[in-house]
Amino acid sequence: MKKKNTLKNMLAAPLLALALSLAPQSVVLAQQTNAQEKPYTYVDQMPQFKGGEGEMLKFLGSNIKYLDAAISNGLEGLVVVSFVVEKDGKVSEVQTLKSLGQGTDEEAIRVVKLMSGHWTPGSQKGEVVRVRYTLPIKFALRGAEKAAAAEKANRMPAFKGGPEAMQQTMQSYLVLPAEAKQENLNARVVVKFYVDKDGQVSNLRLEGTKLKKTVGPGSELDYMDASTFQLQNKAILAKLSESAMAAVKATSGKWEPALKNGQPVGSELALPVQFLGSDSDRNSEKIGVPSMTKYTKHFYQVDEVDVKPSFKDGSFEKYLAKNLRYPANTDFEGIVEVKLVIKENGEVISMIPVSIGKEIHDAVSGTIQKTQDMWNPGKVDGQPVSVTQKLTILFVTNDGSKKPADSNAKKADLIVTRFK
Repeated sequence: MKKKNTLKNMLAAPLLALALSLAPQSVVLAQQTNAQEKPYTYVDQMPQFKGGEGEMLKFLGSNIKYLDAAISNGLEGLVVVSFVVEKDGKVSEVQTLKSLGQGTDEEAIRVVKLMSGHWTPGSQKGEVVRVRYTLPIKFALRGAEKAAAAEKANRMPAFKGGPEAMQQTMQSYLVLPAEAKQENLNARVVVKFYVDKDGQVSNLRLEGTKLKKTVGPGSELDYMDASTFQLQNKAILAKLSESAMAAVKATSGKWEPALKNGQPVGSELALPVQFLGSDSDRNSEKIGVPSMTKYTKHFYQVDEVDVKPSFKDGSFEKYLAKNLRYPANTDFEGIVEVKLVIKENGEVISMIPVSIGKEIHDAVSGTIQKTQDMWNPGKVDGQPVSVTQKLTILFVTNDGSKKPADSNAKKADLIVTRFK
């Protein structure tokens, strides 16, 4: 028995030794293979989609699906995807390098995986190799989709339940004061107020009161400003204002807020509040339609904001007069209309027509660009916003001769003179 075990051990020993001697070599060979198989990032002949770039664009265009959420929010931009084109033209190791979100990343990865087998592999020194490929995929809305998305993503506040629900909420406050009935008046009061991003109402203020006679001569006339009426009881206006404010305040929390780029934002409304004097009035007169007084948009005109942008170093025109120089290598003379955008973070952007020539364009643009971080942004309802404003610059040459007064000088905010 002992001999048999000894014999088995003797026979097994060479096999074990052989295995031990081979194992390190196998590991080394595997490591070398893995190192060789690491994908290249650039090779002599890069992988190509079969049929060329045009076919690849057709493939992407016919297979990519724009998700509803992305369309509704007007989402556009690039998703950058990285993947390995294998030696057989198949695709592996797909990953996102630049994300756009709202389902577009997942959609880009899905479509790239569909491209597997549609590639001619890359080669290095005549040998087919694995190559890591980077592909930017652009998501862009078509005209109709873009218009629909903009409409959904940028909207004014809406009362929950619509106009009828708003009428029911407010009507108990909108009974004509007895004093107004005695003078045969009906009334419409315009109230401005702020609807925040949670649908709450604040900052109520009276915009104006209009009255009209309800009986006798002139009763067919439309509403007229209250200042045109000789009211015997001056308390009427105060009571109308108080009731209208209470009616609007009762709507707080019942608004769908405005949307800007798909996100809830605060905005200001003006609402004509109709007082209802009788049952017949209730059938013929309705609360007016709210209108935006501060629009939900990317840029405000300078006359739309509560606080205008301001240059931190005083007068911007004086700054330009001191720093803007007339380029020597140009014959241009005349008006330059500059559109400035002062963004909510104080950054300034200038838009200047290229038709004036590169020298003038660069001189104006370069001087304005040096004013970054030198602006206080404009504000609407206390919040910084992007504001556009115009600046007119007149470039003239003075050669010592007397010239008739240039009418353009009256239009210019700044005159830059070159002396010869």
